Amino acid sequence: MMKYSLRVLATFLCLGLMASSPALAAEMPAQETTLSGEIPLFVPASVPVQPAEQQKDKKQDLKNQTERPGKTSDQQEKDGKSVADHDGLVVDEVTQDRTLSEADFAFNGLHAGDSLQKVKRIFGSPTKYAQSAHYTELKYNRKDLDMTVRLRNDTPQILKEAAAGRKAVHPGVDSVTLAEGPDVYIGPGIHLGHPAELLVRKYGRPLQVLRDADANVYYFVYENPGKDHVLVFAIGERKVARVALLPPRPPYIEGRPLEKIGGWTPRDFTLVGYGVNEPFVANKYNMWTNLVKRSGGKFWLYGTYGVEVDRHNMVKKVFLLTNSSYTGRGATLGYRLSTIFSLYGEPSRIEKGPAGEQFVDAYYYDSPFQKGVSLVFISKHQTDYVDDVLLISEPIKNIQDPMERYGLK
Repeated sequence: MMKYSLRVLATFLCLGLMASSPALAAEMPAQETTLSGEIPLFVPASVPVQPAEQQKDKKQDLKNQTERPGKTSDQQEKDGKSVADHDGLVVDEVTQDRTLSEADFAFNGLHAGDSLQKVKRIFGSPTKYAQSAHYTELKYNRKDLDMTVRLRNDTPQILKEAAAGRKAVHPGVDSVTLAEGPDVYIGPGIHLGHPAELLVRKYGRPLQVLRDADANVYYFVYENPGKDHVLVFAIGERKVARVALLPPRPPYIEGRPLEKIGGWTPRDFTLVGYGVNEPFVANKYNMWTNLVKRSGGKFWLYGTYGVEVDRHNMVKKVFLLTNSSYTGRGATLGYRLSTIFSLYGEPSRIEKGPAGEQFVDAYYYDSPFQKGVSLVFISKHQTDYVDDVLLISEPIKNIQDPMERYGLK
């Protein structure tokens, strides 16, 4: 499958106007769907890969042991403030149980199915206008707005009603792609540039989290109540970079539902596309930066995550190294514990550390699909933020020692 270079990925491709590959969802592993040239992409204008030399290590011992970039988290404490404080945003409410409504799938109040007149009333006259037999496309290429709106033209009444083997055709707004627009608000007030954590606190658990492995751009997907449109947020540099509303299609919507046990799916117990106790494939998603050999196994270290592999080439542990990678529910390093609880619910168990700001606690979510497999969030007493995220198949001997958490001691 062809993969784009960083230069090509940095070019904006209008989401929703290109054909997608129906087989992609079945071919790609959980949580790590790599978007190909057949998939419409929308990515930040610049998506720099984090150079190893620019990443600062907050675990000096781990850096010395592995000779690789350490973990950063600009959502962790900076001069006593969280990133939300620095961005003028205070995330103070969690919407774990809020049901999404059609109002959450709107751009300044513009919804799917709205008329051409309403588009112009809200956003003014377009810069470019194009029309075909079935669609009308409006392009806004102003200094304060880079947006494309595609509308389905009116059609005979008989086509507006569903029939055997055919879906109903709905005239009006069919898709919206927003690349620039500081004054445009999405749903309950999400703007371009808002932190990913604010997004999941407002919208809750994504239906799906996809990743473009080449550029390390994530896509948080939400489905509207009518199940006829999805809202896709492109996350670059830990913030909302672009947003699109479009009809559901692979890979944003999967062809078949995943198995569920108690609200969990197997995807919830993978990390960066890897599941534990599964065969390891080197360079599956990214080029590794360092390989650390230990007695009985290896540690493959990539820019934003690491994988422990045993002597039989089976994955034993996966862990995040920076806050530029996310779990299948959109969580990462630096998130508040309340955000984790809103996304994952009550932990299966908690391992408390000794009293004192320098110590940590571990919150375990045990897999109902594999005995002994857990997704673990480590939180420091001092900050109440997530300090580590690990997918493990064996108990952590000492959660207080970062080296032992990873199994590198």
